[in-house]
Amino acid sequence: MTDFQYDGVTSEGKPCQGSVRAPNVDTARLRLIGQGITPVRLTGGEAAPAQGTEQSRSAKLKRQDILFFSREMAHLKQASMPLDKALAMLKEMAATDALRAFISKVEEGVRGGKSLYQSLLPFERDLGRQYLVLIRAGETSGSLHVVMKELTVQLEAQDKLRNYVISSMTYPIILLVVAVLSVVLLLAFVVPQFREIFDSMGDALPYSTQLVVNLSDLIRSHWMLILLGVAVLFFLLSRWVATAAGRMQLDTMLLDMPLFGKVVKNLQFAVYFRTFGILLQRGVPMVDALRIAVDTLTNVALRKDIEPLVGIVKTGKRLSTGFVSPHFKKTTAPQLIRVAEETGQLDSTLLSLADRYEDEGRRTMGRVLAAMEPLIIIILGAFVAFIIIAILGGVLSINDTI
Repeated sequence: MTDFQYDGVTSEGKPCQGSVRAPNVDTARLRLIGQGITPVRLTGGEAAPAQGTEQSRSAKLKRQDILFFSREMAHLKQASMPLDKALAMLKEMAATDALRAFISKVEEGVRGGKSLYQSLLPFERDLGRQYLVLIRAGETSGSLHVVMKELTVQLEAQDKLRNYVISSMTYPIILLVVAVLSVVLLLAFVVPQFREIFDSMGDALPYSTQLVVNLSDLIRSHWMLILLGVAVLFFLLSRWVATAAGRMQLDTMLLDMPLFGKVVKNLQFAVYFRTFGILLQRGVPMVDALRIAVDTLTNVALRKDIEPLVGIVKTGKRLSTGFVSPHFKKTTAPQLIRVAEETGQLDSTLLSLADRYEDEGRRTMGRVLAAMEPLIIIILGAFVAFIIIAILGGVLSINDTI
């Protein structure tokens, strides 16, 4: 007899874990099923992870795949199509092997008597806890197609926001790279053309010209060391950011940056309040909704400020009493949440706050980009002008000497 450790799902759809004694892994799995537990992971002795876990590790879903699954499933369930037939149709429509394997595994679970939530549970890494909780809420309330629509809208909103940020930052980043390359090319290839002329002047060269010539010599002679140093610096910074203390300091610095910190804070709160509001709207308990919503905050400093809300609500206090973070100063968010608690409209208020924070984040980002582009151009122009003036100053000093 061997003790097997398991992670599974009860018949009520709740996750559970424990151990079961059996002579082999197949017998252990059958005993768990007989107890009303669907094993998701089973380890111990010669046991290998359950098939669903292996499948979930091999099939890495993209956001486009998850969006496609949610959107089409919402349409099919709205047409009152049985779940197994809807999954079979989606499998035929799948455009990628990963999506097809994912739908096949979910279909296998549904045909085996599991709920959609239980069938999706092994894919929590790709789907996220919020996705699964909403699926369970939709199945429990009999409004799965409504939940799938909400998930589709939320995924589309997140993709739209992500694409907006990427497209907005593309031009300033390209401009910055071109600026750096322009200065490097001037120092590496243009300034050396005047080197023979300047050598004849010796110490009579102006200080600015001598500075530019020395900087050009440094780049041409030690460019490999400079590149190596930059690579090592980036590597050390990445390792530092990977630590808990480093990530906390970096996220705190991002929040303290003028304008840009406000953009980060607003966009993070937009995702947080939208997730929180949707979960409450679907009947998820407030404590569970708070825990799931906190996971959407990628900024560690913000998450540390918001996490105490879970403990405050568990002690029976009002949610609005926990919004004492300095990030909510000079905002009406705590007052609106307090009024929403009294009127019983907390979910709709949270969704309104999400829209407000997202709009404010977009406007602030527009101001940041409007200031960033001319700033880069001015700095680039100043460097190029300094190099040109230094070269011309050296040439004019030669003429004066002659």
